[in-house]
Amino acid sequence: MKYLLKNKGTIVTKKDYSKRIIFTPEDLRSKGNLLQVVSIKPGVEQRLHFHHQQTEVFFILEGRAYIVIENKKILAKPGDAFICEPKEKHKVINSFDKEFKLVVFKINLPKSDDTFWAK
Repeated sequence: MKYLLKNKGTIVTKKDYSKRIIFTPEDLRSKGNLLQVVSIKPGVEQRLHFHHQQTEVFFILEGRAYIVIENKKILAKPGDAFICEPKEKHKVINSFDKEFKLVVFKINLPKSDDTFWAK
């Protein structure tokens, strides 16, 4: 069994989001899988990006935001779930006044960075 206490895990802060890595591929004993919680502050629009190899499964925990996948804009609310396939361009737009949090399960994550930022 693996157990991670609340608010523990590796925190990574980027330009337009932060993430808390919950379980690494080593923790999961599964190459290419990773579990994290991503947070996007109010008023922030994440940069459009895609991944060549990985699939991402999103499960919304808190707040509301727009998730845009391949130009389809959907209002995401707690309890909603999405699958973003490789090469699908996507971003999150938090135009609301509360932080937006979602669980992101990465599948088929390569060892090197697989995030490509669209211009």
